[in-house]
Amino acid sequence: MSTQVFMIGIVGGSASGKTCLAEALARHFARCGTYVIPEDDYYVDANDVPGFDPDVFNFDEPAAKDHVLLATHLGQLRSGHAVEAPLYDFTTHRRRAETVHRSPVPVVLVEGLHLLDSPAIAAALDLKVFVDAAREVRFARRLHRDVTERARTAESVRYQFDNIVEPMHARFVEPQRDKADLVVKNMGAPDFDRLAEPVIARLPGDLRKA
Repeated sequence: MSTQVFMIGIVGGSASGKTCLAEALARHFARCGTYVIPEDDYYVDANDVPGFDPDVFNFDEPAAKDHVLLATHLGQLRSGHAVEAPLYDFTTHRRRAETVHRSPVPVVLVEGLHLLDSPAIAAALDLKVFVDAAREVRFARRLHRDVTERARTAESVRYQFDNIVEPMHARFVEPQRDKADLVVKNMGAPDFDRLAEPVIARLPGDLRKA
């Protein structure tokens, strides 16, 4: 008998807390079987972008992601088939040689900037969550993350945030709020287990008790 898969999409601005909320939900559903699929792992490979320059490449528009592949993988998981999901390396801007084997599980969590911009991905999701965070909160978190984890300079992070991230947020991310089933506000020092509660409350009864 194939596994019944419930898919939750978590979308929001850069450094809004999408990943931490997804991880909190993954902890809640650990006993029934779950994992998180980051949309970031579906960035296009730099090898496939002529003249790729990470300092000017727009990582914050939907076209930077391989949404066709992600939608295909979600459809395969729902149909009961395992997939080999890519892994993206932010230091080289290329997909790694290794992949992640994903089998169908009761709860699949997908988090990213642009999930609801893709009609195919949005249609695959059973619950769509938008994480709302203020600009200054998102910038402080992104600065810390990109400098410590992605080998970026503070100057390049600030330039990219002001000139690319925020304009793209207004154009592509914020409009997804109206496509979400639920908006979760994450404005300060968050308790992600608490922020997960309204998401869990929207799930079918058998999953809420997981």
